[in-house]
Amino acid sequence: MTRQTNHPTSSTRDAGSSSDKRIILSKVMLILSVLCILLAVGVWGFSVLAPQISASPVSPPPHDQKGATATNNLDASTQAKALATQYMQAFIKQDYKSMWSLLHPQIQNKWTDETSFAAFLQKHFQDYTLQSFTIGQASTQAYWINPETMEQYNQIEKLPVSLILQLKPTPKQNLLPPEDVHPAQIFQNLPFIAQQITPIGKKDKQWVVLAGGPADPEAPVLPPVTPPSKTVQVPILMYHYISDVPANDPNPALRLSLSVGPKQFTQQMDYLKQKGFHTITLNELMDALYYDAPLPSKPIILSFDDGYIDAYQNAYPILKAHGFSGMFYIITGKVGWQGQMNWVQMREMLANGMQIGSHTIHHVDMGDTYLASPTVAQQEAQLSKITLEKNLGVLIQHFCYPNGGPFKRGSLALRAEVVSLLASDGYVSATTDPGMTGTLQNSLTPLAMLRIRVDGRASLLNFAQSLPG
Repeated sequence: MTRQTNHPTSSTRDAGSSSDKRIILSKVMLILSVLCILLAVGVWGFSVLAPQISASPVSPPPHDQKGATATNNLDASTQAKALATQYMQAFIKQDYKSMWSLLHPQIQNKWTDETSFAAFLQKHFQDYTLQSFTIGQASTQAYWINPETMEQYNQIEKLPVSLILQLKPTPKQNLLPPEDVHPAQIFQNLPFIAQQITPIGKKDKQWVVLAGGPADPEAPVLPPVTPPSKTVQVPILMYHYISDVPANDPNPALRLSLSVGPKQFTQQMDYLKQKGFHTITLNELMDALYYDAPLPSKPIILSFDDGYIDAYQNAYPILKAHGFSGMFYIITGKVGWQGQMNWVQMREMLANGMQIGSHTIHHVDMGDTYLASPTVAQQEAQLSKITLEKNLGVLIQHFCYPNGGPFKRGSLALRAEVVSLLASDGYVSATTDPGMTGTLQNSLTPLAMLRIRVDGRASLLNFAQSLPG
């Protein structure tokens, strides 16, 4: 059987071709119509929006903004480092006149005059040969608070400065504490603070010194090879809890004596402010005893034992509100426990003008512990200091005796042994727990500073009567 194949005729092919052409032409016309409509809309939109666009300010792209900021920071850092270099070079050369000229006017106000500033530096470093210094990378900080005045300075540059210095030859070298024998070890990465200001009566800005690093009054204390005999009247108040007594406290009578409520504490701070008292740091006290640095009128130190959480929650904000600083003695073995401060809180307090000292690892009586084991007593003092320095990034030179031992009941020989131990660990001051009390501080007994205990049961009148007039 033969298969037949049908082939299209010529007329059929012509008809199909004509139909295809009409379809293509229709599509082309449709596309052209759409393009015309879009063009018309575009012309209208441009005519409406163009005036607004041309009138709008042109902002640089984010990349350019970052570049400008980086350049400005670089300029500030470079200028601050140049200032630090100039200041430290003058210090090495003992060119105190040049150093004085670079100080912020408010920092100059601490001193009686340029002569007293120069005399302080001469006495502070009279036993040493100043050799050289190094300056680290500058960093921009939003603010810095002067712990001596609690004044805040905004937009500052901070640089770590280290000083190389050497003890001059002395026959007493074997009797000296470690900070005297190896001073370069503690003069490492000390904060140099600079700020750009426009001086009164001048048009041009200039960089000035707020904190002088190794040459600052808050730099590490170096006990003189031959300490002077001097006393100054500085009450050191001793607080524990700044909170009300909890209803479930197991020993409410004891807790009441140790607790000053926030309202009562505020009244006491109001009184101090009204009577013209000025808080000072323990470094300021040591500077006055050892190097004749000036103190403000009616100086006072506010100290807080044990590192309770209410020190951060209550004492710290009330102190700040009054422009006062405080010294907080920390039991390092309890940091972060329930009811105790943690490291983050302490770092915040340090950055806002407060000071930190050691109160041992486990709150042990140093006299009793020394009698049982001098090694354990050494560890309590030494390791608590190391722990604080590691976690807070600052040198710790100040100590507080838990429960006052050995100064409440220890023998004179035991007291001398414990004092010698603390000195060998690098402490330059230690405060007692009354027992011994008073307001007169002595340069010859810096590791037995007297305090006044603030009793939570006392009235405001009792508080006022405990202070010098």
